[in-house]
Amino acid sequence: MPTFLFAFTSDEFDIYHVNDAMKERGWRLNGLQYPNALHMAVTRPQTQPGVVETFAADLAAAVEYATANAGSEPQSAAVYGGIPGGMTPEAEGFVKTVMEQILDAQQDVPARA
Repeated sequence: MPTFLFAFTSDEFDIYHVNDAMKERGWRLNGLQYPNALHMAVTRPQTQPGVVETFAADLAAAVEYATANAGSEPQSAAVYGGIPGGMTPEAEGFVKTVMEQILDAQQDVPARA
């Protein structure tokens, strides 16, 4: 069975710096949390000739950027799979409110004319 999704993390530097640098190069990775990581789904455009080599070169440059910027705050954060700073009572309340609004909107029935 083919693999179409991959994720990675680092114990050496803040992985979200890698995401910042990859965004500058046009790549879109998703931030994860617990542990902090990045993931990407591989779709047909990523299977075209030369894309793997470009990704590898851009990732190497992003790792250099992350290493050079150790100790500074990255622009990126985990949106998928977590909340920056962890779950606080305020964050939990926010998530519950948003989820209730989404569920209400998705289950709403249009008014009859």
